[in-house]
Formats: sequence, structure tokens, C-alpha cells
Amino acid sequence: MSRAAPLTPSDPRELAGYRITGRLGDARPQDAYLAEEPSGAQAVIRLLPPGADPERFLRTVEPLRGVSAFGVAQVLGGGFHGDRPYIVSEYVEGPTLAEAVAADGTLRGPALDRLAIGTMAALAAVHRAGAVHGGIRPETVVLGPGGPVVVDFGLTGALAAVEGAPTTPVGLPAYQAPEQLDGAPPAPPADVFAWAATVAFAATGAAPFGAGTVAATINRVLHDEPDLSAVPGEPGALLAECLAKDPAARPAAGAVLLRLVGEESLLETATAIATGRVAEEPPTRPAGGRGKRALLLGGAFAAVAAVSGAAVYVAAPPRPAEVRRAAATASPGGSLAPASTAVPGPVATAQPTSAAWEKVEEPNAEVRLDGTSTVVHEHPSDPVKLSAYLLSGQPYTSYLRERSGGFRKVGTAEEAVPSPDGRWVALNPWLKFLDSDQDHVRLSDPATGEQFTVNTVKQPLQTMFPVWSRDGSRLLMSIHDPDKKLITGFVLIDPVARTAAAVQAEYSDDVARPFNFMPDGRIARGFSDGARIGINVYDTGGRVARSLHWVGSPQGTSWFSPSGDLFATYCPRGDGSVCAWSTREGDRRATVTPPAKAELVGWFNEQHVIVRVPHKKGVRFQLVGLDGAVERLLVDMPKKNEAVLRFDPAAPR
Repeated sequence: MSRAAPLTPSDPRELAGYRITGRLGDARPQDAYLAEEPSGAQAVIRLLPPGADPERFLRTVEPLRGVSAFGVAQVLGGGFHGDRPYIVSEYVEGPTLAEAVAADGTLRGPALDRLAIGTMAALAAVHRAGAVHGGIRPETVVLGPGGPVVVDFGLTGALAAVEGAPTTPVGLPAYQAPEQLDGAPPAPPADVFAWAATVAFAATGAAPFGAGTVAATINRVLHDEPDLSAVPGEPGALLAECLAKDPAARPAAGAVLLRLVGEESLLETATAIATGRVAEEPPTRPAGGRGKRALLLGGAFAAVAAVSGAAVYVAAPPRPAEVRRAAATASPGGSLAPASTAVPGPVATAQPTSAAWEKVEEPNAEVRLDGTSTVVHEHPSDPVKLSAYLLSGQPYTSYLRERSGGFRKVGTAEEAVPSPDGRWVALNPWLKFLDSDQDHVRLSDPATGEQFTVNTVKQPLQTMFPVWSRDGSRLLMSIHDPDKKLITGFVLIDPVARTAAAVQAEYSDDVARPFNFMPDGRIARGFSDGARIGINVYDTGGRVARSLHWVGSPQGTSWFSPSGDLFATYCPRGDGSVCAWSTREGDRRATVTPPAKAELVGWFNEQHVIVRVPHKKGVRFQLVGLDGAVERLLVDMPKKNEAVLRFDPAAPR
């Protein structure tokens, strides 16, 4: 969006709990302001002219708060400031498409592809939610740091509730469908028309129906064909279909998105996902390297999600206090859910979800960890508890929690990782290759006391970051190449068969991004390609099957909530906030601002995460709700890093 200008004496300084920090452009008939929440997050407030019917206005705005789509600046709320209605929406940093083309020229190649696919994926998701944008044009597309974002969602409908306020921006008829110029209300076909005109502008630098007087432009929109001579081939043909005079002749947003992606098997894949029959991704690695594949898969699964309805959700009601999680955004492609159950069929609609806020009990017990000054504060009903710890200094003793609640020594310089069902304990040595060129993991059966070793990889490769599948049947470890300082693959260990299978991954990444099991047993890991940070989902052959390139960076291997319905990352905007995402839909359900310098550890329950907060010489582990409130102290470690702690669901062992 444009840079904020200083406020005038007549501008408000505070509105709806937001601090007004600047004026955004000449946005008449509404006034647009850059605003700041108490948490520091920025938003845009558009103050509309007086004259709205309060009931009609609120009835228009309220449903928009439940619509969340990747690539659309979400409506966060609305109300009245005196006699003037207002809308609050997410703020997106960056130039508008109109500003970018004026400054740097037209878009070409991948930049144009990203614009077309990203904005149409958003539009398809909005339409699936039963909403329309109503005002897409170069001035309402912002080229944000994470990709193109359509702003002013819902503004046209809100203006329609204001008596006498124009719903058509004066001087911009070239981006309005013929039926709108004839007075018809905004509808999905009109959005498709406006999208095509906007993409044509991005490619050519001019509106497809030319410039000139308003009357002349309206006449050309109503009667002439668009000038798409600079957009040859299939792209131009697609834009021409979207610019048809008859709204019934225009393709739906989902169909446009499928054609934009251009995957030969995409419709077949979408049908398979919707019906529960899923084909494997092609096993070949495409030419062009990592970035090209990530973009291709991201676009393909954007189409699948939008066509099947998975890219839109209705958020659960927030707590009484206004919280940042209302500003959720949906995924641009696919989900983390298993493909056979990821999305409803083509005729299904997104269903609202609602869960009671899970109470966090005050601790009534203290557990002091042997060999440390650390104190754990617990309650018997805690769903997640400290399950193991390793002293970080001599003698590097590892401890495992017993069924009784106490801890016992289980090894030296070994990371103890119990399986979720209590059937196994994996002990990963921190000191490698003392008596062999084979790396290994030690496994024990707590019920019988039996122990055995499974070899994993040969020197110089090492296996790190053990994580169990949810059913406890497999152990996953990441392969580290110390010479390259990269994670290059993974090992799957079967404790019953006492075997290990090493898999070379399609892509390597740094040691901060280990592999992880997903709730359904598939394998995933975080990635960063220099432009995007997200999660890749791998098949058993080590190839990327899906790319969720919009979600930000996961931390460690404790991404998923106890139910598996949510996963957490550091938000893609890189400000230290934590984002909670739906595993099923891939959309953002909460944005949490944790305490300063806090590090994400994992989940406590469905509405609380564990964070590690440094203080003076020590650290504290605290519970933070998805509304940002610090609920409770979990662990107090007066001496910083005196032990490595592990938390797991509190299942009997």
C-alpha cells in the first residue's frame, strides 16, 4: 500500500481501540488510515461517509470477518465512529500494482504468473465462501512481501449500505463488467471480468478497453472487444473469455485457476482428492531446480483447494477480548491433511468450527529435576508434561519419566525419546562413532527391559532429531551431512522388525529444519528457498509431493497440536509472532504475539502453546494462549541451558 501521509488536524487519532498513525492516499469517498493495535500489529481503517443504516451495514460487514483467503487482506471488523461507519482490515506492505507498473514497467514471466495465479486463487476461495470482492483493479492489488494481495475486500458491499455513496470508483470503468455499468450488483462473474482486466494491465501497462474519457471507456466496455494483442496464445484466449460481455459466458474462478496452473493431470487429481482416490505425484524431478518445482506445486494445490472448498474456512468465535487471531488468512495451495480426507467433495461447503476454550488449571505440584535447579510446575490434568530431560553438562545424564511420575536415569549423553503409546524408548547417542563407523539408535522396551541397537547410516553421515509416528510404529530420524552442514534425507526405523531404511531427499536444507511425522504418518519438513519459507510434504521416496510455501518456519519437531488439527510456525512476516494453521484446510487460525525473545517449544493443548522465555541468567517455560495471554508458568530454570527438556502428551507409560 502507499506510504502513509501525516494526519490532518481533522483526522481522528484513535478509533475502535486502534491508534491512528497516518493517512493512506486520497481514498475518497472514504478516508483510509494506517492504524496500530496495542500489540503493535498494523491495520487499515476505512472511514466511510455518513448515512449508513446501522443494521444493514453491520449485517453486510459481519460475515466478511469469517472469510479468510490467501491473497486477500482480511476484514477484521467494522462499526461506527459517530455517524460514520468504518471497516478494519489487514495492512499489507508494498506498492500497488498500479504503482509498480508505473515505476518499473509491466510484469513478465514468473512475476506475471505469480500475480495471475495468486489473485485468482484468492478470488476462487472468496467465491467458495459465498462472497464477492466487487472492486478488483490495479489500485486494489498490492505486491506484498509474500506475493500479490487483493485489498479492499468487502468495501463495495459496505459502500452500498451507505445512502448516496458511490459504489463505483469514479474514473475506473475500464475494470468493471458491463452488467455493473448497467447497475447490476457485484457478483462472481464481475470479479472474474475485473481480474482479467487487471492482469491485462499488468502485462501491457494499459487497460484492455483503453483510456480516454469516462463516457468513451464505458462505451468500449459495453460494445467493443478488449485489446489483448500484447497477450498472445492461451493466456490471451483465457483473458478474452473472462472479458466476455455476457456474464454467463465467463468461466468460473475455479475453472480459470485450473487453466492457469496448466497441470495435465490437475483435474484428475482434484477429482481424486474430492472422492478419496489419490494418485501419486509424478516421481520425476522437473528441470529448473527447486524454485520452479515449489512454484508449480504451490499453484497446482491452490487450484485443488479452491475448487474443492478447502481454501476457505469460518473461524471459531474469538474469546470476549478482541484478539489478533481474527486476522487469519487461508492457504494458497493444498493442506497438510491426508489427500483422501483433506477436502470435501465439489458440492460441499466449508463448515464452521467451534471449540470451547480449554481451561488451564493452576499448578498444584512442583517437580524438582535431579542434577539441576530446575522446577516443573504441574497439575494432574495437564495434557502435556515433561517426559524426559538430558543434563547439558557432565555427566550428561539422560532421564525418562516413569508411570509413577518420577524420573529415572536411562543413559549417558543420549537423548531419550519415548513413543506416544509408551511401547518404546529411543535413545539417540550424542557422541557418534566411538567404536564403529556406523551410526545407530538404541531402543528399549520399558515393559521388559529389553534393549537393542539398530544401525542407521555410515560415517560421516549422522542421524539426528528422532521423532515417533503417532501410533508408535515407526521412528523417523533426519540424516545430517556434517561436511555439507545440511540435512540430506531421513531414516525410517521399524522397532518390531529392527530395521532401518535410509532415504535421500530431493532437497537438502540446513540443520534447523529436520524431518517430522505428520499426524497421518506422512513426512514433512520446513524449507526456505530464499524467497519463501514454508513446509514441504514428502513421499516415501524422498520426493516433494506438496509444498505449503506460505506458512512460515516450523520449529523443531513439535509442530502439531495434541489432536493434530493445528500446526504452529513462526509467522512468515518474520516478526517473531507464532501462527497457528489448520492441518485440514491449511489456513491460518491464529496469530500469537508471545513474550519478548520467546522461542516456540510446542503445543500444550488446542489453544495454548509452550514458549521458552530467557530472563537474566535463566529461562522460563510458559503457556501462552492463542489470544496472546500468558496463562501459566510451566518450568522455571534458574540456570540457563542446564538441561535439555522434552515435553510429550501425558499418556501412561
